[in-house]
Amino acid sequence: MSFLAKHGHWTLLLVTALVFLPALAGDFCWDDRALILGNAVTDDLWGNLGTFFKADLWQTLELAGTDSGYYRPLMLVSLAVDRSIAGLSPVWAHAHSLAWHVGAVAALWWVMRKLCPPLPALLGALIFALHPLQIETVALIAARNDAMAAAMGLTALGLVLDKNTKAPALLVAALLTWAAMLSKESAVLLPLLLGALDWARAGKPQGWARYSALSAGVALYLLMRTMAGISGGAPEPSVWPRLAESLPDLSAIYISLLALPWPLTPARHILYLPESMGRYYGVAVLVLGGIGLAIWKAKDRRLVLAGLAWALLAWLPTLVATADKGLMGERYLYLPLAGLGMALAAALPEKPKLLAGIGAVFALASTVVIELRLPDWKNSRTLWEAAHQVEPSPFTHGGLAWYVYQDRDWGQARMHFISAVQGTPSYRDACTHLVMVNLQMKDPARAVEEGAWGLRDRSCPRIPETMGYWAVALASVGRWDDAIDVVSGMKGDPFGHRIIVASAYAALQQDFARYDAIEANWKASEPLVPHVIRLLEGGGETQAAELLAAWKDGRLKKVDPATVDLQAIEAAGGQVIQGPPSQQ
Repeated sequence: MSFLAKHGHWTLLLVTALVFLPALAGDFCWDDRALILGNAVTDDLWGNLGTFFKADLWQTLELAGTDSGYYRPLMLVSLAVDRSIAGLSPVWAHAHSLAWHVGAVAALWWVMRKLCPPLPALLGALIFALHPLQIETVALIAARNDAMAAAMGLTALGLVLDKNTKAPALLVAALLTWAAMLSKESAVLLPLLLGALDWARAGKPQGWARYSALSAGVALYLLMRTMAGISGGAPEPSVWPRLAESLPDLSAIYISLLALPWPLTPARHILYLPESMGRYYGVAVLVLGGIGLAIWKAKDRRLVLAGLAWALLAWLPTLVATADKGLMGERYLYLPLAGLGMALAAALPEKPKLLAGIGAVFALASTVVIELRLPDWKNSRTLWEAAHQVEPSPFTHGGLAWYVYQDRDWGQARMHFISAVQGTPSYRDACTHLVMVNLQMKDPARAVEEGAWGLRDRSCPRIPETMGYWAVALASVGRWDDAIDVVSGMKGDPFGHRIIVASAYAALQQDFARYDAIEANWKASEPLVPHVIRLLEGGGETQAAELLAAWKDGRLKKVDPATVDLQAIEAAGGQVIQGPPSQQ
C-alpha cells in the first residue's frame, strides 16, 4: 500500500496510456474528417498562425457553413502541429490526443492530492482516467479540446489552491486559464470551481488575488474573441421548450451512464430518446441514492458537496450544445467526471484495502469495456454501424447512410436515407442526401419523386442545398420550367446549382449571350461548362450540349443570315445560329 501511496500516480498514468493505446489504430472518424482532412488552414502552422486566432473553429473548413460560435484557436494550433510533424497521420493525431488525456489525469491527481490523502486522491483520479465515458474524448480527435482545456485548467487550479499563492504562480495560472479558454469555453468555470473548493476547506473564499488571476485569463480570452468578431452559435429560441421537456430524460440517461456505461453510443439525440426509459430511471435512482448516502456518511462532507457542485457546474453548460445540435455527447461528461472523482475520493473512508479493492475492480471492469468499445472507432462507418445497432433511430439511419454513401454503396445509403426522412419526427438533415443519392444512381425521376415526397409530406426544409439538387433532378427529366421556378426561389446557392440550372436553360434556348452573363457569376475553381454539359446530356438534350461546346471553343457564331453566306460557313466546318448579329 505504501508503494501506491507514493508512486501510484505514475502507475496510473502508465496504465491509462496502455488501456487507451488501441485508439491509435483508428482512422480519422466522424467530425475528424471535416475538421482535419477538410480544414483549409491547418496545413501551414506558421503561415496561418495569425488566422487561427481570428477564426471561428468551423469556419476554417474548406466547406465552411454557418458560424458555430466556437473560438478555439489552440485546437487549430494543435491540429496544425500534427500536420507539420506527421502530415495527415491518424496514428500521430490519436497519440497526441491520448497525451492530453494523460496530462489531464496527472493534473487532476495533483489537485486532488492537495485536498485528499494519497490513496483517495489516487482513486478519484482513476475514476476520471478510466471511466468508459472518456472513450469519446480520447478516440475522437475533434474532441481533443476537452482534454486540452482540462489539462491546462486543472493545472491552473492546482497552482492557486494555496490562499497565499505567490505572484509567479498567479501569473502562470492566469496564462494557463487563458490557454484553457482558447481550447474550450468550459474553462470559464475555473473561478467558480475554485470558489467551491474554498468553501469546502474554509467555508468562504480565500485570497482574492487567486480569483483575479483566473478571471484575468478568462477576460483576456473574451477580449480576443470580441476582437476576432466571433458570434453565432446560440440555439434557436424554439429549442428551449424542447430541452425543458426532455430534461428529466436527459438527466436520467447521463446519471445512469455514470454507473452503468453500457451500451455506449455517440448517437443519442434529444429528438430520438429511447421509447422505454425504465432502465435509465431505475439506475439513476440508485445512483442518486448512493450519492445521498455518501453525503450523509462522508467524513469530509463539504468536499463531497464541492465535487458534486463541480460536476453539476461542468455539466449544465453542455445542455446548450445539446439544445443546439441535439446530440447527447459522452464527451460532455469529461470534466464533470473530474468533480465526481473528487466527490468519491472525499466520501470513501481511508481504508487502504477497501480503496485498493474498489480501484482494482473498477480498473478491470473499465478496461474490459474500453477494449470492447474502441474497435467501434476504427472509422466513421464502423462507428455508425455500432450506433445504429445499439439504439436505431432516424438519426442513426441518417448518420450511417452518409458514411455508406461516401463508400459509394448507393442502394444501401438510399434505404437508410428513406428511413431517416420517414422517421417520427423526420430527420430533416437527410432530405438533401435522399435527392443526392438518387442522382448518383442515375435515377433523376426517382430523385424528383422522393424529393417531392420529403418536401410535401415529411416537412423537409426548403433550404438551398435540398432545393438545388431537386432543381437539377427536375431539369434532368425535362421539367425545365419547374427547375427554373425552384432556383429562382432559392435564397443562397452553396453548390452552384442555381447557376448550373439557369445557364443550362439559357443554352437550351440557344441564348448564349445570357449564358455568358450567368457564367460571369460562377466563382468555383473548376469551369462551369462541364457541369452544364453533363446536365444537358443527362436530360437528353445532346444537341444543346453540342452547341454549347461549340460556342465555348469558338466554332459557333450567332449571325445575321441577311449579311452572311451560311452555306460557305457550314462548308468550312463551322456551325451557326441564325439570329441577331453577334458582338464577336
